[in-house]
Amino acid sequence: METGLAGKTAIVTGGNANIGRGIVLAFAREGANIVIAARDEAQGRKVAAQATELGAQDVLWARTDVLNSDEVEAMVNQTLERFGSIDVLVNNVGGNVDFKPFVESTAGEWKKEIDLNLTSALLCTRAVIPHMMAQKSGRIINLGSTAGLVGDPLLVVYSTTKGAIHTFTKVLAKEVGPYGINVNAISPYTTAPENPDEETSAGSRWHPSQGLITKAILTKPDDLVTISRPCALERTSAKPSEIGAAAVYLASDAAAFITGHLLVVDGGTILM
Repeated sequence: METGLAGKTAIVTGGNANIGRGIVLAFAREGANIVIAARDEAQGRKVAAQATELGAQDVLWARTDVLNSDEVEAMVNQTLERFGSIDVLVNNVGGNVDFKPFVESTAGEWKKEIDLNLTSALLCTRAVIPHMMAQKSGRIINLGSTAGLVGDPLLVVYSTTKGAIHTFTKVLAKEVGPYGINVNAISPYTTAPENPDEETSAGSRWHPSQGLITKAILTKPDDLVTISRPCALERTSAKPSEIGAAAVYLASDAAAFITGHLLVVDGGTILM
């Protein structure tokens, strides 16, 4: 399939690990210019080198705290100075701070999850949209979750924020459609790195020594069983490359008439 992404510029937030890394490498294979906006510089530069090897036209590593509006604006300005346009924004940053019943959670924990999953996407989108409106084109791809469709126990606030991302996607699509901007979301089920030592950053939930999920496997295995769901397929988790393929499709010319859509990549869990 001819995607039309060669020479286009894509910003991927959290593009240095797991899903973000999978998306970066998928765009690299299409010959795109890529901006990796994340915090772990060592991992980010490693992924940038891998993307270059796979065929990216150019790669910019831009250290960015996506909860800091000044840093987000600086990253957008760097992108425009380097490439002249922003064609795709992938709001990939997200996660949860713990697995626990809502009654045991705190307001501080809620704020962290709301900021991580929702505020980050709002800040990055607000910084990019004026430039897409001016050029009368653009693709925005948000990372939702099946948790936002069916709700996961022990992940009440996380599920809520992902539901908010789905709604944000639909409403924004209505607002910016007249400017030639498509807005869609990918809603994965569990997506695990195939090689955690290679594919995770210092802040990743899957980091082999300090990641939240890694610690939960050791200390809260029963909780993980509680939030797991059966798949219609034999495999029970997605690969980062599969989410990357979904992102490439939504950014491609083939998806030019798709907007406000939630593309579920879940092995059929919501069917069960």
